[in-house]
Amino acid sequence: MKQALVSALLAVVAPVASCSKAAANPLGTVLRLMDELAAKVTADGEAAAKAYHEYFEWCDDTAKELQFAVETATKQKDKLEAKIGELTSNIEASSSSIEELAASIAKAEEELKNATLIREKEVAEFAASESELMDAVDTLGRAVTVLEREMAKSPTALAQVDTKNMAGGVQAFSAVLDA
Repeated sequence: MKQALVSALLAVVAPVASCSKAAANPLGTVLRLMDELAAKVTADGEAAAKAYHEYFEWCDDTAKELQFAVETATKQKDKLEAKIGELTSNIEASSSSIEELAASIAKAEEELKNATLIREKEVAEFAASESELMDAVDTLGRAVTVLEREMAKSPTALAQVDTKNMAGGVQAFSAVLDA
C-alpha cells in the first residue's frame, strides 16, 4: 500500500520535477528524497516479505514436525493400549490359573492328609501284626528248643504212634504249648 502511495505521488510530482530541473531547486531535492524513500520502502518491503517467507516456512516445517510427532505418539499410544489389553488378559488368565492351582493344591493337601491317616493306621496294624508274629516266632523258637530237648531224651517221642497211645502225643504237645 505504501508503494502504491509513493507511485501515485511520483506520478503527480514527476511532471513538476521535469519542469524545474533547470533550476535545481528544493523541488528536485524533494523528488530525490522521495525516490530514496521509495527505494527504502521497497527494500524494507522486500526484507519484510523475505522475513515473512522464512517465518512461514518455519511455521510450515514446525507444523509438519508436530504433525509427525502427533502421528508417532498416536501410533505409540495405540501400541501401548494394545499391550495393556494383552497384559490385562494375561493377568486374568494367570489369576484363573492361580485359582485352579490353589484348588489343586488344596485337594492334594487333603489327599495327602487322608493318605497320611491311612498310612498311620496301616503302621499301627503292621506293628500289632508284627508283634503277634514276633510272639509266634518266639513261641515257635521255644517250642523248637523244647522239641529238641525232648528228642534228645527220647528220639522216638514224636514218631507216629498208635492211636491207642495217644496220651503220649498229647503229653508231648502239652509240653510244647506250655513252654
